[in-house]
Amino acid sequence: MKILFITFIDIINSLPQRSHHLIDYLKERYDLTVVFCRYDDLGVMKKQEGTTKYIGIPVKFASLFSPMTLYKRYLEIDSEKYDICIAQGPWAGVTAVELLKAGRVNFLAYEDIDYFPAFFEYEDIYNRTRNMEKYCIESSDITFSVNEQLIELRKNMTGITPYYIPNGVNYELFKGDKVKHNGTILVFSGSLEHWAGIEMPIKALPILRRELDVSMMILGRGKYEPVLKKLSRDYKVNDFVHFLGKVKYRDLPLHFKKSDIGLCTLFPTELIKYSFPLKAIEYMAAGLPVIATDIGDLGKLIKENECGITIKYSVIDFVEKTIDLIENRDKMSIYGQNGRNFAKSFDWKELFKKEMSIIFEKLDKRIKYN
Repeated sequence: MKILFITFIDIINSLPQRSHHLIDYLKERYDLTVVFCRYDDLGVMKKQEGTTKYIGIPVKFASLFSPMTLYKRYLEIDSEKYDICIAQGPWAGVTAVELLKAGRVNFLAYEDIDYFPAFFEYEDIYNRTRNMEKYCIESSDITFSVNEQLIELRKNMTGITPYYIPNGVNYELFKGDKVKHNGTILVFSGSLEHWAGIEMPIKALPILRRELDVSMMILGRGKYEPVLKKLSRDYKVNDFVHFLGKVKYRDLPLHFKKSDIGLCTLFPTELIKYSFPLKAIEYMAAGLPVIATDIGDLGKLIKENECGITIKYSVIDFVEKTIDLIENRDKMSIYGQNGRNFAKSFDWKELFKKEMSIIFEKLDKRIKYN
């Protein structure tokens, strides 16, 4: 079985995310070719690892809005035909649809991993991205979405109901005993962007510290990092906000074991409403209670499964509920254990096993009826 996986994500230079975990799953089981975008000037990358072939294609992100750009570049490099293509995001999806039309792939599965129009402020780019997503869903043989509200959105957009395969966690990697330490450590892991909502806990930290020994650990990089560092200085908490930079995925559990609460205080936007943050399930797998903005699937899951607390995106609400949580260690322990139990069902291997079984079921029906 030959599988082609296409993603717009630069799998070399980006933080570990769904793309990386899906590649790890597929390459252990199938003859896999991975095609990804490179946003640098280092040329085409071609690499073979066992039965897995990697093709990195240099592009400018803006050029991906011209639908044939990635497709034409890819045709110059790879002439193989594939049984299944899995495409992630609208820019990769458009290329995959062209390959399906050309007979280069027999079956196309589209992974709907975000509401991508919400990343863009300009109406023209917003609408163009939305139309690309609609085209990919309508043209694919099957679509998988990571968020239940995103599924409803797609159903209203296209009349097609995607299958629900959320983001997950390498459960075995994150489980383990906590490391004893002084005080209470709040941890954030992920991209440092405005939508990540980290400025609000930093603003709340001086108030928290009037009553409790609280500090923050921030893992990750992003263009918003200088803003956050300046904010911690302005609020005179820079000695208690520790920026550790980009951390290797396998090292995340080491930091989580030294922490007490996982932060998922995402800025409440249209983008976040339709997202499913990996960090939240990783916190849960590590036994950390989660503090999350009450928006989208995440807020619902935390409340229903009692794995932490949900808040309005406000300093006052954050402070009041965080103090209440920290002062109730039994509640923190219960939330942490509930989270661990809940995260078991989000193991990447089980999620992708389910996804591939649905693909093969659809493919078998096609073969049977043809």
